[in-house]
Amino acid sequence: MALLELNNVTVSFPSPDGTMLTALEGMDLSVNKGELVAMVGPSGCGKSTALNVLAGQVVPVTGQVRLAGQTVEGVLPSVGYISQADTLLPWRTVLDNVALAMELRGVPKKERREAARALMAKMGLSGFENNYPRELSGGMKKRAAIARVLAVDPAILMMDEPFGPLDALTKEKLQDEILSLWESTGCTILYVTHDLTEAIALADRVVLVSQRPGRVVREYPIDLPRPRRVMDVKFLPRFVELEKAIWNDLQTELRRGEGEL
Repeated sequence: MALLELNNVTVSFPSPDGTMLTALEGMDLSVNKGELVAMVGPSGCGKSTALNVLAGQVVPVTGQVRLAGQTVEGVLPSVGYISQADTLLPWRTVLDNVALAMELRGVPKKERREAARALMAKMGLSGFENNYPRELSGGMKKRAAIARVLAVDPAILMMDEPFGPLDALTKEKLQDEILSLWESTGCTILYVTHDLTEAIALADRVVLVSQRPGRVVREYPIDLPRPRRVMDVKFLPRFVELEKAIWNDLQTELRRGEGEL
């Protein structure tokens, strides 16, 4: 049985001119327990909307959303969500930012601070406990945001283009850290990205979403060896073959969108 499922899901939003904009239409998607799935597709195709529906943050117009066979109703406490935006609170120290999710769940102060310190050490942030977010680099802020989510040990991790604004070297290091996290915890990860290299390097399966209204066009099993590291796999002949195949299908979707303008 799939852990997460979208079954014939349609989502619409009101647009500024008063009409309804359909973001997803008849979308089917499943994610198995312990799987790392990456969604790619044209800009504005509804990838993030699909992620938010699965997280219980957006209610579909029609269709079913399930977690372990049960209908999703409301935000899922078992889901950790990491967005592209900087979501650290600027008036809190890095330590208190990392401890925030535990604080909201009622974990005692001493216990949550000890756990936050341990997570910061794991993420390479020791020594910055009393700094504020403005004093961190972009990569350090992202590590702190990831640590905050990991603090509550989520069974499912959803990531929406989390490394988009970062430089290439920082991005690659954080991608490897996500792989290490997934390999060590066995959590389920659903990952939205516009970067094909990132998607193929990380995922068990890449899902291509169509032009809006979004639906799954095709799925690609990624049969590269594990354990993986981004720099090692992206020069393999099979990696290049997969990237070319997905890119060609993505280009078809982009051309279809241009034809509809």
